Amino acid sequence: MTLLRTALIFTLLNLTIHTQGKNPDASDVSAAIVPGGIAIFALLTNPTMYDAYVQSGTSDAGKIELRDESNKVTNNLTIPAYGSVELKAGGPVVLITELKGQPKAGDTINLKLMTDGGVAIAIAAVVK
Repeated sequence: MTLLRTALIFTLLNLTIHTQGKNPDASDVSAAIVPGGIAIFALLTNPTMYDAYVQSGTSDAGKIELRDESNKVTNNLTIPAYGSVELKAGGPVVLITELKGQPKAGDTINLKLMTDGGVAIAIAAVVK
């Protein structure tokens, strides 16, 4: 019984060590000029065992708005535990409004999305 308990504790500690340092991130990123601003499209992935909630963001291009599937401003976007959420047209999306300049195709838009756990997801999206 002691051997089994020791093995279980070792396994749990090993799992904890291997998952440390992994945070939500973004891939397959792009941007598009849309009425009202710049839409940011991406796949947000969460490798942790807890849901992550994107609650805000910053960008030197303008103001960040989080939009839900019905295109309404929302307080957060959920990235499920061990899962992902796709930011896309007709789905949840990040919209940059109150633009500080007029972007054009090929420009890179830099932004950071902040989660409820204080994790910053850095995104560099090229306007298509």
